[in-house]
Amino acid sequence: MAFAKLLSTVVLVVSLVPAALAAESAVRGPAAGEPVVKDGGVGIGRAELEQIISRWSAEMRDAAANDYGDRLELLNMALMNKKLAAMADDMTPAEHGEAYWKLHFQLQGRKRQAAIDQFLGSIEVPDMTELARERYTTEKDRFARVPEQRLTSHILFLCPAGKCDRGELRPKAAEVLEQLRAGADFEALVAEHSQDPGSKAKGGRYDTWFSLGGKGVEPRYTGGAFDIEQIGGYSGLVETQFGIHIIRLDDIREAHYKTYDEVRDTIVATLTQEFRKLAVQEFEASLAISDDAYINGPVVDELLAPYKKSNN
Repeated sequence: MAFAKLLSTVVLVVSLVPAALAAESAVRGPAAGEPVVKDGGVGIGRAELEQIISRWSAEMRDAAANDYGDRLELLNMALMNKKLAAMADDMTPAEHGEAYWKLHFQLQGRKRQAAIDQFLGSIEVPDMTELARERYTTEKDRFARVPEQRLTSHILFLCPAGKCDRGELRPKAAEVLEQLRAGADFEALVAEHSQDPGSKAKGGRYDTWFSLGGKGVEPRYTGGAFDIEQIGGYSGLVETQFGIHIIRLDDIREAHYKTYDEVRDTIVATLTQEFRKLAVQEFEASLAISDDAYINGPVVDELLAPYKKSNN
């Protein structure tokens, strides 16, 4: 790991830790609450530095532990970050305007999430086993159904949309389809006509099981495959963004349901997420404005006046 070992960095750290203090600290260590690194009124205590180091990458920690120059540079970075953060504490709405309010609401949002995280860490999630078994029965399609899947081969007459005239290709593709339905050898016609390099070398085989409406396969290709009535049958001419396909249905995996044991963890995880989400909603509701809240109506009216719709 290469870090810049500039003279200014060395001077900075020398100013941070005078030789006499460093020697004494090596014997007794810093007092409780005393900064380990300090400069310009900004310091980093032991607990904070420990957390900073734990967030460094393994490479950064290795460099700091074994190379004094790298250590100085990393301490410099940590202290610089804290100095910059301290500058933001001095921002005011009068002087910094939108920048102040942007930071204000960003911090408010982070604090809000921290409070919710603290709350979630305090709640106890009940045993979901019994409810999971019930959900398996009542929502079996949601959690356990595996839809029918199909495996296909195809011949592709390559013609990307907008880049060639498909009108010239359709008669040729239709002729090949007629030959196949009359009993011609599929693999031989793949070798002669298909322009899909990925499947041509495998006799046209498209090595992907897919379901109707599933992701990852061109929808029109999927639709054409699911229009075929039996294994070994052929689709009509199917046009996709790639060109014109003749699809052969090679195999079918029937729709089925997974067992409870196969999906139990998924159901429990879903129920746990639902429980935690509802708990947060109730927690937030408990903080809703109360009957004892004070609202200065005239000031609110004044602030909203520019946005009020005209009756004209």
